[in-house]
Amino acid sequence: MKDQLQPEGSTWRSVRTIYSTFGPHIKTYWKWFLFAYAGLLGTVLMNLVKPWPLKLIFDYILLNKPLPDTLASISTVVSHDSLALLTIICFGIVLLAVFESLFSYTNKYFIAAAGHSMINDVRQRVFEHLQILPQSFHHTSRSGDLVVRLTSDINALKKLLINSVEDLAKYGLTFASIIVMMLWMDWQLTLIAFVIVPLLYVISFRFSGKVKVVAKQKRRKESAVASIVQETVTSMAVVQAFTQENRENKRFAKENDESLQADLTKTRLAGIFRRTVQILMAIGTALVVWYGARRVLAGGMTPGDLIVFTAYLRNLYGPIGGFSELLMDFTSDLVGGERVAEILKTDSAVRDAPDAIQAPLLRGEVAFEHVTFGYEPEKRVLQELSFAAKPGDTVALVGFSGTGKSTVINLLLRFFDPWQGRVLIDGQDIRRFTLQSLRSQMSVVLQEPILLRRTIRENIAYGKPHARMEEVFAAAQKAQADDFIRQLPRGYETHLGERGSNLSGGQRQRIALARAFLRNAPILILDEPATGLDAFTEAQLHGTLNLLMHGKTTFIIAHRFSTIEKADLILVIEDGRVVEQGTHAELLTHSGLYHYLYTLQHEQVTASIRPEGGAPQPVA
Repeated sequence: MKDQLQPEGSTWRSVRTIYSTFGPHIKTYWKWFLFAYAGLLGTVLMNLVKPWPLKLIFDYILLNKPLPDTLASISTVVSHDSLALLTIICFGIVLLAVFESLFSYTNKYFIAAAGHSMINDVRQRVFEHLQILPQSFHHTSRSGDLVVRLTSDINALKKLLINSVEDLAKYGLTFASIIVMMLWMDWQLTLIAFVIVPLLYVISFRFSGKVKVVAKQKRRKESAVASIVQETVTSMAVVQAFTQENRENKRFAKENDESLQADLTKTRLAGIFRRTVQILMAIGTALVVWYGARRVLAGGMTPGDLIVFTAYLRNLYGPIGGFSELLMDFTSDLVGGERVAEILKTDSAVRDAPDAIQAPLLRGEVAFEHVTFGYEPEKRVLQELSFAAKPGDTVALVGFSGTGKSTVINLLLRFFDPWQGRVLIDGQDIRRFTLQSLRSQMSVVLQEPILLRRTIRENIAYGKPHARMEEVFAAAQKAQADDFIRQLPRGYETHLGERGSNLSGGQRQRIALARAFLRNAPILILDEPATGLDAFTEAQLHGTLNLLMHGKTTFIIAHRFSTIEKADLILVIEDGRVVEQGTHAELLTHSGLYHYLYTLQHEQVTASIRPEGGAPQPVA
């Protein structure tokens, strides 16, 4: 593994980006942070005073030295009684511990409360942003990677924004206050103590760069492992049916082992760094003790002074070592923060226009005017596509796979905007409407019904969350789902498995149809709703679909001509253009593509190319 140092400028650019992106969340809880840092200041002051009782005990009780003038008031109270003085000092030790505990508790409680609340807001913001990102983002992103970013990466962001800043403030206050006290006590010993500081800085800088490289690799591997788990679990039926368990095990083991190696490399680097820092701190301490003891023997300072100075030295090296480790953790957490910020920096290509209005109740008149669009630059899927449908029409989209049928639906739902041309509803460009008001007047039934891990009632009411139970029952009855739902152990309150795994394909489709019945939107989209169902279930479904389509402008993508023969308008799409349009009877009078596809299906021809050659297996 070849490590490369992260350029310092790049690191600071990342820091600025992260703090500018998430800084407003910190400001929201400024009062809590004020209490937290007040507690931190109190804790540092108590630690600053803590070594002095030991000096008093050692110098003025054990060695029986006279109390200095600064302690004359205590001398008057105890009347040179060593036991009384010891009692007062021990009481002071307890009092210091009490105050330190109170200050520390205040600091820890408010910093935790502010940190958890702030990161909860960040997670909510990222989750909301994910839902407005375009379909192209979700198609190219791995769901396991997004889960890692919303969990462990956001926790790393919390450490970066809250814990690291708190530690930096604690180390800075401790370091500054102790330096002042040490210089006041003995500037020569202080200079000796600082001999190792430049070495600590150099080592910290070099190791932090290497750790960031390894941390990035580790995060990528964690995302890969999570993605494999998610993909395999949701595709377990395919894995087992094709007996690919060993293959998936090997794929998981490879990614898991690479994640382990990255983790071990990071642990090794951190371990070497910590041990190196400890050795340097021991060298500094030994130098101070050696020189300080010589000063005591020469009468230049008292034994109590050396004890206090050594205690301060330990507290001085603690922040230096802690700051060095903080730099290591900081660079690692910075990777997680960058990954969270990347999501928020991803912009939605489709958004409400500044002057967008709420769509009125739509009649369902739909028109495409010279629409050109593609998912990749310079690669067009639709070219100058035009058609018009009247309110209440049933429009069927027919053509080979990959010719743009689903793209028409994606543009109608405004998952994407056309490169050129316009999509109109009731004579208005749909970009004039807000996305929420536009999509709220459309219902979608997909080839593979999307059901959530919620109750059947919640799944049916998903498009109309505040629907009354009577409305849910009526929608289920229209979809011919009420009977089988009531036979389930908990009826409408039965919780579904992932993607409705505890229902049959036909039952899942009827739940999806019930959802569409309940929403009762003026525009209905059916994307191959009968695909994968047996002939009996499909025949039953046709009556339900006819009832659902009544009075609505309906767009159907279907492989079977039995579902589109009664359509008011059939659009035959080839190479992104409408090459034929009309009713079923009209199109059969021509020897065009529609006639060819219809003949193929009814004669059950399995040829893989068209008569003129070069085309893939035809699919209506």
